[in-house]
Amino acid sequence: MNAFFRYLTIQFKMDLRDRGFLLSFYMMPLIFFAVMGAVFSSINPQMKTTLAATMTIFAATMGAVMGSPTPLVHLRESGTLRAFRVNGIPTSAVLSVHSVSTFLHLFLVSCVIYVLSPVLFHSQVPQSPPLYFAAAAAFLFASVGVGMLIGSCARGQSQATVISMLVFMPSILFSGIMFPSSMLPEPFLWLGRIIPATYALQSFYGLAYRMQTDLDGLLSLAAVLGFGILTFLLAAWRFRQIGETEQI
Repeated sequence: MNAFFRYLTIQFKMDLRDRGFLLSFYMMPLIFFAVMGAVFSSINPQMKTTLAATMTIFAATMGAVMGSPTPLVHLRESGTLRAFRVNGIPTSAVLSVHSVSTFLHLFLVSCVIYVLSPVLFHSQVPQSPPLYFAAAAAFLFASVGVGMLIGSCARGQSQATVISMLVFMPSILFSGIMFPSSMLPEPFLWLGRIIPATYALQSFYGLAYRMQTDLDGLLSLAAVLGFGILTFLLAAWRFRQIGETEQI
C-alpha cells in the first residue's frame, strides 16, 4: 500500500509538470468556464442557475476523455508498461494509479468551478451540497472509466485522439449542458440517452438542485455509477489481454 501511494504521489506531480496535461485538465476547462459563464449569464440568465453543474460535466469530459487516454497509449508504445510488468508491477496497479490521479485532478477543477460560479456569475448554490459532490464524484468516476477504456483500446495516440473526439462531442452537444435536450431532434435525443453526461446532468438537477427532471435523479445517479463500473471492468480486461499477448 505504501508503494501504491508513493507511485500515486509521483504520478500526480508528473502530471502537473506536463504542459499537455495542464492544458487538457486545467487551462481549457477553466477558460471555457470563464467564457461560457459570461455568455450564459448574459444570453440566458436561467442557465447560470446550474452553471457549476454544467461546467463540471464539461471539465470532467474534457479532462478524462480528451486528456487521459494519451498517456496510457504512450506507456504502451514506449514499452514502459511492459517494463513495469517485468519488474513485478502489475498492469492493474498502473491503471489504478492513473485513474486515481486523473480523478483527483478533475475533482480539484470541479471544486474550483463550484466555488467560483456563485462569486463570478452569481449562480445558484445547490440546495444539497453533499448530493452535488456525490453526483460529481460519480460522473468523474464514469468519465475516468471512459478515458481508461479508450486508452486501452486505441492502437496509437492518433487513434486515441479520434476516438476521444467522437466521444467528447456528443457528450457536450446531446447531454443537455449546452441547450435543453427538448430542442434536439428525436434521433439525437435518443443518442443522448446512452451518454453518461445526460444522466449526470439529471442527477445534478434532481438531487442537488431539487429541480423537476425528465429522469429520476437517483436512477440517473445509479446509471452513471453502473456505466463507470462497466468501463473500468472492460479497461482492466483489455489491459490484461495486452499483457498476455506481449508475454506470448
